[in-house]
Amino acid sequence: MHDRIDPRLRRLLARLPLAAGLAILLWFALVGRPWSALVTRASEGWIRAAERTKVTRLAFEDGMVVVQRADLSSRSETPAFSAAPMTANLVLLLALLFATPRDLRAPAYAARVAAAFAALLLTQVLHLSFAVQTLYATQLGAWSVATWPRWQREVVATGRYFFDIVGKFAVPFVFWALTLRIGEDAEAGKGNAASGKRRRSKGKG
Repeated sequence: MHDRIDPRLRRLLARLPLAAGLAILLWFALVGRPWSALVTRASEGWIRAAERTKVTRLAFEDGMVVVQRADLSSRSETPAFSAAPMTANLVLLLALLFATPRDLRAPAYAARVAAAFAALLLTQVLHLSFAVQTLYATQLGAWSVATWPRWQREVVATGRYFFDIVGKFAVPFVFWALTLRIGEDAEAGKGNAASGKRRRSKGKG
């Protein structure tokens, strides 16, 4: 059974603990705050683009996303929540990329990695946007009830909890898989098999 495991997969698994440690260190030392700030700014732009009256302002302060609305009383408490639950899955993608053996990387690997980061950023913006909309829809008391119909509250809450429970853990694996050469190997194998059949046919002829 051990011999049937692809050697590249064995190398990946062997490298994964060190890669995970490096990704976590990189997150806390360099990447975490600027990346979360980027996601926060992008989420503000996404939310304001969908608003008929541009009232939402998001700020990233000390690891927290601070949510402000221009149409709410200044005496109201300013809502805030941690950005890490929406953005820290970057660590998972980084660990997988660091652990990937060179011979498992697809052609145009750098471009695929850049696309993976961009796709992850988009899902994080969507996750954070759902979190802000869920806050609006369910956590601002009478204003939420008066402003948000029940079906809208359920839609945004479902989107937010999908990412909380499943989505944020699944998408790094999906985007990492796009950087691998597994599909290319399968196609190459089929091409080699077809070439071998043609050569055998010609030999018999």
